[in-house]
Amino acid sequence: MHPVKYMFESNHLIFLVIGFLSTAILLFSCLRPFFSKQEFFARPVITSFESRMFIRLQQAFPQHHVLAQVAFSALITSHHYKIRSKFNRKVTDFVILDKEMKVLAIIELDDPSHIGKELEDQKRDQMLQEAGYQVQRYTQIPSIKQLQMDIR
Repeated sequence: MHPVKYMFESNHLIFLVIGFLSTAILLFSCLRPFFSKQEFFARPVITSFESRMFIRLQQAFPQHHVLAQVAFSALITSHHYKIRSKFNRKVTDFVILDKEMKVLAIIELDDPSHIGKELEDQKRDQMLQEAGYQVQRYTQIPSIKQLQMDIR
């Protein structure tokens, strides 16, 4: 066999293999999301607006514990299943606990997504207040002084 012809066929084969591998890798990377078995994905616990409020609450109450995204079912209960179903999927934005881990206040931060949901918010507040909790609702992040005046 002639050496130039052999080199040409060899180079041709190498280019075919490289082309095939490149195409396979590209297809695999593009189609992988469609064949993924992953069902659960991480997401932020709180929004950036809520993050700023969380920091403000910590600044206003350094001697207390600030919890974010607390389930109503961790705060209230009822003897009746039908009543529990009214709150079992609800979450409050923030809970402030004292040193003895008793709830001082529940804080709700209303962003624009709450517009038109005032009646629903009122029902949520009533549930918590009936259980004996102080509920404070804000549309903007208040000053440290305002928080300390509102929550005693």
